[in-house]
Amino acid sequence: MSPRTYKASEQTKNNILQTAVDLFNEHGTAAISMNALAEACGISAGNLQYHYRNKEELIRKILEALFKDFDVIYEPITAEFTLDTLRHIMRLNFDIIWKYRFFYREFAALLRNDKILAKRFRDIQEYRISELEKRIRGLAGSGAVRSDLRPEELHNVIQIGWVLGNTWLSFAESMGQKIDEAAMQHAVEIMVQHYKPYFKEIP
Repeated sequence: MSPRTYKASEQTKNNILQTAVDLFNEHGTAAISMNALAEACGISAGNLQYHYRNKEELIRKILEALFKDFDVIYEPITAEFTLDTLRHIMRLNFDIIWKYRFFYREFAALLRNDKILAKRFRDIQEYRISELEKRIRGLAGSGAVRSDLRPEELHNVIQIGWVLGNTWLSFAESMGQKIDEAAMQHAVEIMVQHYKPYFKEIP
């Protein structure tokens, strides 16, 4: 495959992924067939299946893109850690959740119906929770976080925060809440309130 052909193929794959995310966000995964996705992408069904054999494979690839987007949250913190730092991290978190909102609306069903996706998602969660524990232990070493938390307490605090973040969208929408700027900021403040008692006096 020539470099030009490879680039065109990668562009097609990326376009398929972005179009799928947009359609899944708007209509849900069940309502979008592979044929409908191919039509929205302006390609043939055969061309679509050349890149992604079925919807399950496509959703697995979207999960990897979601996972990669979260890398920005786990970048090292070089400045002083403040509540505004925490708010910034939480806002990045909810922006990504909104970007891939179909997944957070449907992940229980998607994981139940695809064992490969379920295992990968479980592995990602375990890895990310471990990363969060390391980050907070590092903050404890720098004096920003209480150092008296037992390992199991720290683990529970992080797990609760993880569950809050992952289920906030479904809860808000189930209550008829419009997801706008005010709703996003409210979600951020909920997460800050959850974590704040475990930090020392930070500005």
